[in-house]
Order: sequence, then structure tokens, then C-alpha cells
Amino acid sequence: MPIPKDTIIRISQNFFSTEEAHASITQVASLYPNITAEDGYQVMQAVVAGLRKRGHKQIGIKAGATSKMAQEIMGLTEPIYGVLFDLYQAPHGEAISAEHFIHPLLECEVAFKMGQSLAGPNITRDDVLAATEAVVASFEIVDFRTNEWKIGMGEALCYNVFARHFVLGQKYIPVDQLDLPNIAITLSKNGEQVGKGTSAAALGDPALAVAWVANKLAQHNSQLNAGDIVLSGATLPVQSIKAGDRFDASFEGLETISVKFV
Repeated sequence: MPIPKDTIIRISQNFFSTEEAHASITQVASLYPNITAEDGYQVMQAVVAGLRKRGHKQIGIKAGATSKMAQEIMGLTEPIYGVLFDLYQAPHGEAISAEHFIHPLLECEVAFKMGQSLAGPNITRDDVLAATEAVVASFEIVDFRTNEWKIGMGEALCYNVFARHFVLGQKYIPVDQLDLPNIAITLSKNGEQVGKGTSAAALGDPALAVAWVANKLAQHNSQLNAGDIVLSGATLPVQSIKAGDRFDASFEGLETISVKFV
């Protein structure tokens, strides 16, 4: 049975009330144990509408749970997506305040800047490459805002896949200059290496993650637009964040990017 409209409104209002109070949220599954993925996307659409109403501009999409491990943790059978807004983008080179976070984690991701619109269904990897203007290194800072360390499909979708901040590098590289599935990535935290892997962690190839996003958006009567930024999913194990931490990530063929928290 689809989630009632008043429940959608109630959950989305809770998102904004807790944001404004800088408070944690109650785990969605404890309140609505039978919520489905499509229910969650409906709540997300209400949250997105609320952000637009508050004057924020949508600038892209983020893929989430692009690894089997992440899907298992959240009780999913496929990836998910969230919506990026201008308020989430932190300027390159500037420190980020850690005081507003609840349970923040940092992810290294390959980001795509779309040069053309991309509307599913049946989008392929080749379609993604043809529509991409350039690729850029990025950090995403997600915040699991639950009042206990519990995460699942419900709050992932209802609360816009934990979007908080993202940082883009400065070097935008055409896709034909990169071996997209095999970009080597090394992450250091406070000068000590804490992660090493490749871009293949995102669905085997970050371009496939973007294709998945385009096809999933089509199910919700939406699409990727020219100029959109698409975060293709975490490539390394996530790292906890606290004030004073500095992260440096080297993306082979792209650049080394850094972010500090205060």
C-alpha cells in the first residue's frame, strides 16, 4: 500500500525542522517499518520541493550505495540517488565547519559534468561518455543524522541520501583522456594513508553509475541536464570526520584535492 500523502508531508517536515534545530532525526524504520523504496523517493521529492521553495538551486545528482557492501548495510538491492543543491557545494580550498554535523563521513568520488542532457531509459555507458563534458575529482561529505548510529533505506531516501557537502577539484579532464574504470585513488588523513583503491568500486565503472542514475531518473519522470554535476559513488571506505582533520586524495590522471575541517 502506497505511503499516505500526510505521512510524506510529516516526514519531509521533520527533515526541515531537525535541520533548522541542528538536531538529529529518528530512524525512519522505527516509525514506518513498512516504508518502501518508492515511498522513500516520494518523500525525497517532497524534500527537494521544500529546498527549491526555500530558494536553493538544483545543480546535479548523486549516486549512492554503488557497492554491494553499502547496499547490504542499508537493505537495498540496487543503488539509490539523491539531489545536489547549490547550498551543498563547498568552495575548493576553503575549510568546512564540522559543528553542524551529526555523524559525518567523507567519501572520494569521481564526478561528471554533463555537457548534454541525458534522458533514460536504456542509457548506456557510451551514451554517458558522449554526453559528458569532463570529469573531475571530488569529495562528498555525507551526514548520517540519526540520533543513534543506525542507517537504512528509509532515512537514506527520505533524507536525500544523507547529502551535506561536496567539494570539486579544479581540473576538468575529458573522458577520452582517462581510463575511467581504473583511476587509482589514494586517500590520506592528517598525513597518514587511510585508503587506496580504484574508481571501479562505483558499479565497476563510474560511467555505469551515471548511466544507472539516468535510467532511474526516467522512472521518476526526470533526467540529467546539461551542466549538471553527477557524483558517481564512493570509491574507497568512508572516513569519519572531526574538527581539525585534513584529507588529501590523489586521483590518477586528475589531481590531488584537499579539504580541512574546523
